[in-house]
Amino acid sequence: MSAQIILLVPILYVALQWAALHKMRDGWHVAALLPAVVMGLALLFMVVGLLASADLALLALMIGLPMATAYLMILWPLHLMLGRNG
Repeated sequence: MSAQIILLVPILYVALQWAALHKMRDGWHVAALLPAVVMGLALLFMVVGLLASADLALLALMIGLPMATAYLMILWPLHLMLGRNG
């Protein structure tokens, strides 16, 4: 069961992030862009860490991905309840 959740989180994140960036406008778009920027920085940190043979290189993604997914899972209902701009 936990292996399924581990595989589901990245897929869910990508789907939520893509949909948010394509559907949300104005301030909502800025709010949807935040986890994408953070995950981009985490990915960069991971690549640099792997190139430097750092043992904790994957930690940024392991922590950031579930947090970014949870953020988007909260943002979507807020967006639907408080109104859409586009």
